[in-house]
Amino acid sequence: MINASLGNSTEWSYHINLSCFYLTRFLVYSQGSMRITFIINCALNAILSVTAVAGNTSILWALTKCSSSLRPPSKALLFSLALSDLAVGALVQPLYVMYKAAEINDNFGLFCIAGVGFHLSANVFSAVSFLTVTAIALDRLLALYLQQSYNATISLRRATIVLLLLWSSTSVWVVTWFENIRIYQVFNITMVCVCLIICASAYITLQIRLYKLQTVIASRLQIQDNDPKVNITVNVHTPHLQLYRRSVTTMFYIYLLLILCYAPYLSMFFVIQFTGRNSTKIAALSFSMTILFANASINPFLYCWRIQEIRHEIVTAISRIFRRK
Repeated sequence: MINASLGNSTEWSYHINLSCFYLTRFLVYSQGSMRITFIINCALNAILSVTAVAGNTSILWALTKCSSSLRPPSKALLFSLALSDLAVGALVQPLYVMYKAAEINDNFGLFCIAGVGFHLSANVFSAVSFLTVTAIALDRLLALYLQQSYNATISLRRATIVLLLLWSSTSVWVVTWFENIRIYQVFNITMVCVCLIICASAYITLQIRLYKLQTVIASRLQIQDNDPKVNITVNVHTPHLQLYRRSVTTMFYIYLLLILCYAPYLSMFFVIQFTGRNSTKIAALSFSMTILFANASINPFLYCWRIQEIRHEIVTAISRIFRRK
């Protein structure tokens, strides 16, 4: 509900008739010395928005070109993650800049429209990122346990259905933000904790399992080296295992980066929930949100560093552009 009865007042931030869902409780913090803080934060988000769009557009293009090293289900999961990151740069951060700029400039109508759009889109794409990272961890775990039957069991069609359900369910759930913010926040925090626990459990299990496999292979190869007459068949092909280990490490880095970017915001969220709001905490929350959004800009560099085929496609494309010039 938007109710802006301003009259001749320029101090609309304090006007009793102003109401925009749960957003008006933060209006007082955009005044005075806090204005410069929000201006700096808006500038940072504007820059990160450009890098997120450019980086993730490049990754999405490269994924359409990759054919050999990435299996279709794994490629679909990475595509979903890059797409949600692209949406952060193309939609969430511009809405955030508009939302805060309107707050600073006392434009309540734009403040409410952009603010609601920002909160809804940020919640949707953050949830998609968390759930996709969790799906990636489970995918790597299934690849290890299923081994030869992985391709038959985890098909592109099934991965696509899971991702469509993931995107649609988060889009539907976000509507409850209008109805009861408390229930919405509790559910989101619970979901984040569950996803973090699942991912941590999956990667710990993977490391233990891979270590045991590597030990078995090494011992068998050692026996064969000591006695060439002994013919021992190694069930897990060593080069394939090395490639798989690298893919697990890459996905773990994606998970770790997600935690590092989200931890400051989650920490400030809990601090404010338990100790109340003041200007310093709101400023810290704003900058922690920018760190959270920075995840969308950093991920493309991580993909290029860790996934050789993506790096090759992007370097080749850049080389062609410079040759034409």
